[in-house]
Amino acid sequence: MIRPTALRIRSEAEMLRGDLYGDLPAGRAVILVHGRDWDASGWSAIAPRFAERGVPALALDLRGHGRSTGVTGEVRAGKPWSAVTDLAAAKAALRRRGAEEIALVGASLGGYAVMGSSFEGDVESLVVLSSPVGDLPDGQAARIIGRKLFICADEDYAAPHVIATYQAAVKPKALLLVGGAEHSRRMFDAPYAADVIDALVEFACRRG
Repeated sequence: MIRPTALRIRSEAEMLRGDLYGDLPAGRAVILVHGRDWDASGWSAIAPRFAERGVPALALDLRGHGRSTGVTGEVRAGKPWSAVTDLAAAKAALRRRGAEEIALVGASLGGYAVMGSSFEGDVESLVVLSSPVGDLPDGQAARIIGRKLFICADEDYAAPHVIATYQAAVKPKALLLVGGAEHSRRMFDAPYAADVIDALVEFACRRG
């Protein structure tokens, strides 16, 4: 059984908490980002799967969630977003500990966070679940950098927006649609859960 190490990461004036599964330094590490109504503990059954593949996984509490201080603000055009700032701090913390590459996995709100974080051009890959839930501003989908996997249930209210974002994103990219209406974390308890979890772990861990 892989037991996580608790991390404290400073992000502006806030203190973020996270659970690191696996050991650094490593050739790649992954950051797991929760949705609006849950926190890092929701990744506890999935994060060890990455570590078993030799990819340490940081399940991060964004500010205002779980054990982290502060409040995750709303996205405002032309303004820095706290979730992206928090991810920048987490990426820097992992690199200081010896992560050579960073992969990101985010669900719903976390999906917005990982897409926005990828604009910085410093992530190897990202997996986006059930996100976005609305149309992205013009041109933003094309700014998503890195290998990309979008995952969504085909009857989820987010599905049309996920498909449109996938179509507008630049290659390399992939889309996995599964039959159902579950959104975000609920996908992990659906009949197709094993397929979704296998896909996101494989994508984030594989080379190239």
